[in-house]
Amino acid sequence: IGISREEACHNLLFATCFNSFGGMKIFFPNMLKWIGRAGAKLHNQLAQEIRSVISSNDGKVTMSAMEKMPLMKSVVYESLRIEPPVASQYGRAKKDIVIESHDALFEIKEGELLYGFQPFATKDPKIFDRAEEFVPDRFIGDSGVKLLKHVLWSNGPETENPSANNKQCTGKDFVVLVS
Repeated sequence: IGISREEACHNLLFATCFNSFGGMKIFFPNMLKWIGRAGAKLHNQLAQEIRSVISSNDGKVTMSAMEKMPLMKSVVYESLRIEPPVASQYGRAKKDIVIESHDALFEIKEGELLYGFQPFATKDPKIFDRAEEFVPDRFIGDSGVKLLKHVLWSNGPETENPSANNKQCTGKDFVVLVS
């Protein structure tokens, strides 16, 4: 659109960091709260997992090393699930749509205002066993990974990516990485 590569990169970096900062400012203290409340057993398990992986990675913290820390990743996702950093979303329907719940259908007309409250979805007891509890290992293993599509903290499923066609947080992956 006529801007330089440098300016385009600057704008992309700003958008990612601006969105990430907003989420992290709220999320990081909440995540630490949940980890703190979980107690010494979880603290020891996390320390052991992280120290072991870092030790076997020549003392370096890398993205590939973090991928080998399933409990750490699960704790981050569980923190995002139980207390999403941005609980409310608003938007207007761009076209007529039908939204389904577990037991009903709702017709939404183009232009109608929609409001979403993430915790209604992220604490759904029909999807999450012990939905109101912080379960640190909830997202470990195949069954845990399958639940990630129901973690909606970023204004969309954790398993999907931000795009020009949705309103998902552009800093979503950065927030997870830093967390």
